[in-house]
Amino acid sequence: MSTPLLAGERSTVRGAPGVSATLEKDTGRYEIADAALGWVFAGRLARAPEDVTTDEGRDELGAYRELRFRWRAPALLLGAIRTYLDSRVVLLSVTTTSATANEPRLRFPDFVEVPAHLEHFSYADREFAPPVFALEETATPWLLFDARGRAAVISPASHFMSASLFTDRGHLSSGLRREVSRLPAQFSQATLVAFASGINAAWDTWGASLVRLVAPAERPAAGADAALRYLGYWTDNGAFYYYNYDPGLGYAGTLAALVQHLRARDVPVRYLQLDSWWYYKSFTDPQGGRGGAKNPALPAAEWNRYGGLLRYEAHPGVLPEGLAGFQRRIDLPLITHNRWIDPASPYHEGYRISGVAALDPGWWAHVMDYLSEAGVVTYEQDWLSVLYRHSPELGTDPAAGEAFMDQMAQAAQARGLTLQYCMALPRHFLQGVSYPNLTTIRVSPDRFERSRWDWFLYTSRLASALRIWPFSDVLMSTEADNLLIATLSAGPVGIGDRIGSEDRENLALAVRADGVLVKPDAPLVPSDATYAADARREPTAMIAATYVEHAGLRSVHLIAYARDRHGTLARFTPGQFGIGGDAYLYDARDGTAMRVKPDTPLAFELPPERLLHLVLMPVTRAGLALLGDAEKFVPDGRARLSSLTDAPGELTVTVSFANEERTVRLFGYAPSRPVVIAHDGATGELTFEPRTGRFEVSVIPDSRLLIETAGADPVRHAVLSLRLQ
Repeated sequence: MSTPLLAGERSTVRGAPGVSATLEKDTGRYEIADAALGWVFAGRLARAPEDVTTDEGRDELGAYRELRFRWRAPALLLGAIRTYLDSRVVLLSVTTTSATANEPRLRFPDFVEVPAHLEHFSYADREFAPPVFALEETATPWLLFDARGRAAVISPASHFMSASLFTDRGHLSSGLRREVSRLPAQFSQATLVAFASGINAAWDTWGASLVRLVAPAERPAAGADAALRYLGYWTDNGAFYYYNYDPGLGYAGTLAALVQHLRARDVPVRYLQLDSWWYYKSFTDPQGGRGGAKNPALPAAEWNRYGGLLRYEAHPGVLPEGLAGFQRRIDLPLITHNRWIDPASPYHEGYRISGVAALDPGWWAHVMDYLSEAGVVTYEQDWLSVLYRHSPELGTDPAAGEAFMDQMAQAAQARGLTLQYCMALPRHFLQGVSYPNLTTIRVSPDRFERSRWDWFLYTSRLASALRIWPFSDVLMSTEADNLLIATLSAGPVGIGDRIGSEDRENLALAVRADGVLVKPDAPLVPSDATYAADARREPTAMIAATYVEHAGLRSVHLIAYARDRHGTLARFTPGQFGIGGDAYLYDARDGTAMRVKPDTPLAFELPPERLLHLVLMPVTRAGLALLGDAEKFVPDGRARLSSLTDAPGELTVTVSFANEERTVRLFGYAPSRPVVIAHDGATGELTFEPRTGRFEVSVIPDSRLLIETAGADPVRHAVLSLRLQ
């Protein structure tokens, strides 16, 4: 029902408790507020509004109440401010009524009053979206927060490829990039504001709302494709076989020998990534610069170059059997890389190419047909920042930028391929929400190492909020700390070791014997306290957390490390991570545990090179804490403990085994010796240490329970009950 406003009236609509939006008809002043935070954001229209009404309805976020109005700036614009009854978010939008020039007066909202003394955080307009404690003018979400952790996230909510937030003239405003010259009639641009009493809570509220608004379909699950489900081998920058191979075997022969070697050693790599070395390229970069071979020690053929794409097909100098023939030879699914299209590419003759980017469904169909016929399961679009900056239409014409991204995703999805983005700008993260087959995204520079950790964790927060799984990039299996963080990221884990240098024992901490990753439910992200300390530039530890949740029982997995050469202390309480009752705090590096309460103050010394790895496992209603598989980084990951039921007096758990696995050693903590009963499968002798409370028991699967689900890996199960005597 629409209700008009009379002259001189001030109208307010109220959404979730404390959230409101107000418009003054005579002055054009508008504001959005969250009473729980005590925050108000306010602006003023260029002219007094006309035809002001209030309305109610329902959209993808649920029931709403909104203000609708018109004003001239100087073109006639339609505005709306929408509050939601069940969520602390506000959606603001502006729509043109006729074609008009893009200018600052069209920006809406344009906040000139904001809460004082707030800290700022966003993502820079560069590849891999580096985190910055400032407000960047690009299509990035802005995080505003105070010393108490009260927070708001503001971002564009549409047309991400041409959208931008602005801080000029002391205002916080939302609109389109300055490079966009004109807007058509009936063009709408939306902005989302999310409030929460916590920094990570604000990210989650904002991200969940944006996902539902833009693409109500479900986002990719934790095992949506090979990269998310399995251990993989990568040949990208930082890997041993990046533009490098055994000359006696050739490139294809070297990788075939690698796969054979890994199989012989029972290293369960389940897919292979092929980087830019396998297809035809030029010597010319997008700015016209020229150089020599990528690796001067190898033949100077068209594959061994650093420039743009000439032809997206396997070069016979490296894959003489072709891409499909090579895939059949190694019998592994492939992930394949691509870059920008070179100005000299013959593709310009047959397809519409804007600068260095294809804007032609036919080109994308050609590429994805070639890949799908060759056993490729994921298409990796790299150099997205270069494609955007050297294809002017992508950023100046909203329709063109979206067409480039849409065509890529649609052509891949039609052929069953998933996508990975690399070198993405913040706007690519937001645009990626539209595509259910975008599963993974790189969130830090090439070759994962300690210097990347902060960047990786902060930008994983952006990916995680948008339900895109972050990828750390290639690492060596000998690097236990890098491997741990990659596993806790819940994204892909990819190694790039030289043949014979792989560390099977380290890898076994991350995967089952069949190569399935045993990982948490969500990506590893910085704590609220870390945001606050870094905003103040305090020399504190990075503390980051993730979790596994079984039927309401949530375990928290923490890491902490110093970021200077002097070391530091990591301080926190379990309650800061959502622990509401007694829990066991397990130090995975020294194997010790202690029982803690939510308000127990904890402090850990962190020498410069130490990586602290902790698990907070709540004490169950059965009176004990089962951590899970003693030989895994994430002992209670769903790939190992597939279900867990916590009933008064008894804990029931289903343990999953790869077909190759014969036993798993479970461990946990209890105040007295527990009793373990096997309903399916069997158990070995239970050991219990009264001084520490640690118990361990070997579990054997039931050989009759081989379960083969379509599209999944065959597993065996054991079902156990645990209780105190």
